Amino acid sequence: MRFFNKHTIEKIPLADMQKAVGHAYALMLDNAFYMPDRMHVPRDKNALLLMPCFSGKYFATKLVSVFPGAAASGLPVVNGILVLADNHTGQPLAIMDGAALTARRTGAVGGLAVAHLTSETVETAGIIGAGVQGLSQAQYLLFNRKITTLWVADLDQAAARTMVRTLEKAYPHVTCRVADTVGQLVDASQVVIAATTSPTPVFDASLEEIKGKTFISIGSFTPKMKEFPDAVIAGADAVYVDTPFAAEESGDICIPLKNRVVDKDSIQPFAPVTRHPVETRNKTYFFKSVGMALFDLTVASAVFELAVEKEMGQVLDV
Repeated sequence: MRFFNKHTIEKIPLADMQKAVGHAYALMLDNAFYMPDRMHVPRDKNALLLMPCFSGKYFATKLVSVFPGAAASGLPVVNGILVLADNHTGQPLAIMDGAALTARRTGAVGGLAVAHLTSETVETAGIIGAGVQGLSQAQYLLFNRKITTLWVADLDQAAARTMVRTLEKAYPHVTCRVADTVGQLVDASQVVIAATTSPTPVFDASLEEIKGKTFISIGSFTPKMKEFPDAVIAGADAVYVDTPFAAEESGDICIPLKNRVVDKDSIQPFAPVTRHPVETRNKTYFFKSVGMALFDLTVASAVFELAVEKEMGQVLDV
């Protein structure tokens, strides 16, 4: 059995991670997996998630803790571990840093949405939320599109400045700026990605102001979290979700449904888009991700196979 820490997982190329997420969508379309409902255990403002999934050679189970208050201590909000095992013998094969894997695979989920729901000509974009996931989203955004100007907004301006400095060092050809307000970021961006745990929309906008833009919501994972105003979902030419769970788990979908801003038939699965491209010019799209264990399984499998091939990770004597 091998152990893969954050350092090892971050060595896996972005292209391999995103390809693994694409494989997850292919398995969805072919119904070639078994994924029980995830267990969500709330405790005060915190949550514990248990996420199993089975397919092909492997099965995986991820334990995730989400403690929003950890940010005040300068610690990650999301922590966890993933166990990858042989789907024929049940033998454990690997233990992985769940937080690092989640950050990278969720970045890849957003990256794949960027690849399929935005024009190749987009040049301006904004990231709302300067945490670990905001940085991951920025990395996959820049992997998929030739962005010239990237805006970053966060309630903590110091965190936004830190993220901008990190991006400027890694991507010297991109002009990175801290937005004074989220509204300024939205006005200046063709693609807007939010990675926050906000209980209320982080900006306000009219239907006219959101036209022709692509909005990607990554952060809201409970019915009481909502990153985007109703105008975004009401004015979108299409609304896509990574999994049907999003209609129940995220306030960005379930609240507009409850208030009849949109109807359930308007919410479409994203997986078919990966096989049948949609028009992106002059379109307004909204993509909502809440994640799923199938993503963890395909990404963990890819990490394991590549790492074994290159003799990465720490071999554990069990």
